[in-house]
Amino acid sequence: MKAKLIAGISALVLVVLLLLMWKPQSFEDRFDDVMQDLTSYELEGDMEITKGEDIKSFALSVAYQKKEKQDLFRVSLYDKELNQEQTIIRNQDGVFVATPSLNQVFQFEGDWPLNTPKPYLLQSMAEIVNSEKAEISEEKEGYLVKSEVDYPNNPTFAKQEMMFDEEGKIKWIQIFDKDNSTQMKLVFHTCTYNKKVKDSVFETPKKLEQKTAAATISEADLPLYPMQVFDAVLQNRSVVETGDKKRYVMEYTGDKNFTVIQSVYAPAEETEVVLMSGEMVDALDLIGFYDGNHMSAIQNGVEFSVFSDDLSLEEMMRVISSMQVAVMK
Repeated sequence: MKAKLIAGISALVLVVLLLLMWKPQSFEDRFDDVMQDLTSYELEGDMEITKGEDIKSFALSVAYQKKEKQDLFRVSLYDKELNQEQTIIRNQDGVFVATPSLNQVFQFEGDWPLNTPKPYLLQSMAEIVNSEKAEISEEKEGYLVKSEVDYPNNPTFAKQEMMFDEEGKIKWIQIFDKDNSTQMKLVFHTCTYNKKVKDSVFETPKKLEQKTAAATISEADLPLYPMQVFDAVLQNRSVVETGDKKRYVMEYTGDKNFTVIQSVYAPAEETEVVLMSGEMVDALDLIGFYDGNHMSAIQNGVEFSVFSDDLSLEEMMRVISSMQVAVMK
């Protein structure tokens, strides 16, 4: 009897051990395995960004290739409304922003794109999946990941949801603000892992096919006025003319003083590479550079610059972004 009892207990222990050994691997562990084995990926999708009451639509494509000395990245963002495309490339020579509407390639220094999280990068998605704040549940569609997020260049992004399929391939992303209003939607229709991407994809373009925007701002529209002024008041407005170029200067004073300068940015006749000082800043639909007390960005054919010792980078970005919303005369 005692021998049978011992045999029964031993059998039960064996069953429990086998069940533990056969326990399905969690999604976090499987996705971690995917990322560790990842040598390349290509993503394509459609993205919508909410700007106040407006929704901007883009076609997005991302390419990544792992390399020993320098990983390669290429991110292309096509504005469907303006018929404009900007492409950011990270290769062995540096970081380049190709802008066909200006017929120029801007060269930057820095660690883009891994210097700050990007919603469209698998590397950033992996950080969210592995975050202690992440909540992961199995759904009919796949695995749903919910988490609080922090995007320094997109301060309204507070919460994020991502859906992955059984193989750990991203299907869609949705980002909300603190009030649960949708700020960004990104639906992927192509997701390929570990298929070698041609090195030519990451080459700096030598010649751009210039395209004219459908709604480029003209000289007659200037100056634009920022809607976001942080309670400062327009103290002085002037126009500085150099040759045939006009620069509109607006000085705001208050608790946070700043100056906005804007001018029409004419496209180059031949494709040229322009070396930029400072750090490149990309906030999905806004790409510019920042050097501590100055930020510049080119939007709709106009160069906007904000100078201030009081505003943070985030606040400078908000000033420039708000100038795209309305024109005050």
